[in-house]
Amino acid sequence: MSLLTRTGAIFVAVFLTLGLMAPQTAQADATTDKSVTNASTWIADTWKNQRKQFFAAGTTADGVIALSAANQKPDTVRSMLLDLKDRGPRYAADYPAGLAKMIMTADIAGQNPRNFFGCERDLVADLQKMVKERPSKSREYWGPYLIAIALTRSGEQVPDWVIEDMEKNQNKPSGGFGYYENDGSFVGDPDYTAVGISAMDRVANNPKNAKDKARTVANVEQAKTWSAESTNQRQDAASNSYYWQTFSSTNSTGMLASSLGEVGVEIESPVRYLVSQQNTDGGWAAAHKEPGKERKSDVMASTQAVLGVIGKGYGTARSTQVPEMQTCGTTTPTPTAPVITPPKVYPPTVYNTPGYHNVNGREWFTTCEPYSQTKRCTTTLKATTVKWNGARYVVSNDYIFNNLSYLPSPRALWKNNPLAGNGAVSAKVEWTTADGRKWSTECDTANTGRGGCRTYATASVIETITRPGQSNQYKWVSKEIFNSMVQFS
Repeated sequence: MSLLTRTGAIFVAVFLTLGLMAPQTAQADATTDKSVTNASTWIADTWKNQRKQFFAAGTTADGVIALSAANQKPDTVRSMLLDLKDRGPRYAADYPAGLAKMIMTADIAGQNPRNFFGCERDLVADLQKMVKERPSKSREYWGPYLIAIALTRSGEQVPDWVIEDMEKNQNKPSGGFGYYENDGSFVGDPDYTAVGISAMDRVANNPKNAKDKARTVANVEQAKTWSAESTNQRQDAASNSYYWQTFSSTNSTGMLASSLGEVGVEIESPVRYLVSQQNTDGGWAAAHKEPGKERKSDVMASTQAVLGVIGKGYGTARSTQVPEMQTCGTTTPTPTAPVITPPKVYPPTVYNTPGYHNVNGREWFTTCEPYSQTKRCTTTLKATTVKWNGARYVVSNDYIFNNLSYLPSPRALWKNNPLAGNGAVSAKVEWTTADGRKWSTECDTANTGRGGCRTYATASVIETITRPGQSNQYKWVSKEIFNSMVQFS
């Protein structure tokens, strides 16, 4: 690989940091389960305590993908998704590969990729437009592969030129995906082969690309053959296993093992290698390590390596452990949204100003979205919470939902909406939704202030019981929880 090509490859690895997915054929056992749990803990702890290591939106996306594939640390995933909502639009601006990665990440984490950045834009439509208008930009580095995966995950057709561009970077005699040196020679590359397998397999199974099925299935088979060639592998005597390496053995092996697992290839040997390379802190270093010579754990290496152990990657991994954060046009208690006139000017508060806030030593994060003719803001608060995981109570500290805020609008327009007391002055309203939850709203009280309403929902929550000299105890209680506020203009 030439210096120029290697620099480009490293640049892509840093800013896109690929990791792939698929059902692993190697039998899961206690060793791999422990490896995945330890890796998930390391990723979550690094996000909490050393967030600067997630230096770009693409790196944060890798964290979301890794933890979603592991189906662990939902609070951390939610925090990462909030970060992507903030940094993602800048990362994806005029950058097809970056926008494709945001779409993939949202879908893998169980979010709607079309409105992940807000209800006012459709990210999939934006990507289709960008691909059509900027084909040269879309061809850069791994662009075609990520675009193919993002579009197929969104149920859309992959353009012919995207498939052809991927095929141009697959060496037919050998079957590996890669790149061309300045002298015209082709270099098969594990990282490119990994993402090539995932992309081609997605296209092969996409109903809207039915005409391309035979050719893309053949492309996958050729890449599998390249991956199995001993000349393209390296041997590790310490773990009695083989692995792949370009810039980093853990990155490349994690990527290629997960994509091969995705298409039904036995990956027991590379998984054994990855487990043997895992550091005692749960992470992986970005380079091969010899026995007894542990290297510093690296975010990019760890988020990619764990995918190989899991056997899931960009093609099929999807978790619903984090409920969809961006809903458009509806609210849970009331199916009919009011028609609202434009809001008046209002003073900034933590509840109506998007972004991070530090108020009285507490950390807040707020996002706002269009809601008919006004805006609805969602405010989260960093706090200590207790959850029951089915076996024990788990204490964590992360961003949690605090409330919704509907910005100022005329009272009359809320005539048939109990969230605003049906538009009546000094109203008190109670109702029960179809799921059995009880709701209540009060307006124009000392608690709400004149010209406002607050809504509460009855929910089961965990309370902490603290006694001097004893460990904390926990119990479930049913109580009213603050849910939303409405302001009138």
